[in-house]
Amino acid sequence: MPDTTPITTDRANRVLDLFDAYYKRVFCFARKSLASGAAEDIAQEVFTRLLQVKDLENKEVSSSYLIKIADNLIKRRYNKNQRKNRYIDSQRTEVVHDLKHYCDSTDQPWSSMEITKALETLPTHERDAVRLVVCEGLSYDEASASLGVPVSTVNNWKYRGINKLKALAEVTDGTNTLKQNIA
Repeated sequence: MPDTTPITTDRANRVLDLFDAYYKRVFCFARKSLASGAAEDIAQEVFTRLLQVKDLENKEVSSSYLIKIADNLIKRRYNKNQRKNRYIDSQRTEVVHDLKHYCDSTDQPWSSMEITKALETLPTHERDAVRLVVCEGLSYDEASASLGVPVSTVNNWKYRGINKLKALAEVTDGTNTLKQNIA
């Protein structure tokens, strides 16, 4: 249970001493499961959390106690990422289903040239997100790394791009071809 008392100088000094003594061990433990930057974040979070431990001054704190905190933080991070990935995958499945449903319901499916022209109407960042995630099937994490932006940004760009393509497709009816709408 987190301590609600203010952080005292004695408590801060105790955590600093523990940091000096055990940071490398905690970091090495986290590094076995995570990339260097993420392992560093976890190791620092361990000591930040230690500041909030109730009655810290009277506890015997060992490296195994700190490693257990790190282990719990790693598990929470993993579970959070899994939930996020499941949500993103469900959204991708929904978009692909919607696009397939639309393509099946139209009399004349779009030619590859029409699809290319439709994609060219999108801003570059949205076009790249749609192409990487929907067309090439990359995960949001892979697209994020490729574009050098956060996963949430890739998701937003893809969402906007898909909505613009859907709107363009709705404008296209049996008498108008996509080529006429783009031109």
